[in-house]
Amino acid sequence: MYPPSYKTRNYHLVPYQQKDLERYLEMALDKDVVEYMGGATGDITKEMKMFEKIFALYRKQDQTRWFWVWAVYRDQTLCAHLELKQTQDTAEDELEIVYMVHPTERKKGLMTEILSFIKAKQTDWKCRIIATVYPKNEYSYKLLEQIGIERQELITDEETGESFKKVWIRTSGH
Repeated sequence: MYPPSYKTRNYHLVPYQQKDLERYLEMALDKDVVEYMGGATGDITKEMKMFEKIFALYRKQDQTRWFWVWAVYRDQTLCAHLELKQTQDTAEDELEIVYMVHPTERKKGLMTEILSFIKAKQTDWKCRIIATVYPKNEYSYKLLEQIGIERQELITDEETGESFKKVWIRTSGH
């Protein structure tokens, strides 16, 4: 199912289009993304298949599970990838945010603006926003701290044995 489109001050959150493949791959194959994003492979063939899965998700009419995937644009430029979804790490009233930013768009305030928008929408969606972060991913953790972390705990993936910080984004008004 297509996610709703949103506009922040500087960015548009919209469904992907086929024309986004090249820029998507530049994000998905970036060394920092591969190092810090769970599921990132660094393999171009696998990442092309992941891109195609986005369109399969859009075509699916499943309303039993929350799974939104956006291309984040500034003007005509794809700047970031954003997901909001139910995962094995979310409770019934939680949604996990997953994102990757194009290397040329980092440290420009993009995710500060997007996460502030998502934080404000928690009440409308009646869901708490969480993130899972590798402990060594200091940039994402500091960004989440800036947005406001209500609480956190260390969790371990049962399959891989890897540990992550699960953080709950403070609701607006706190």
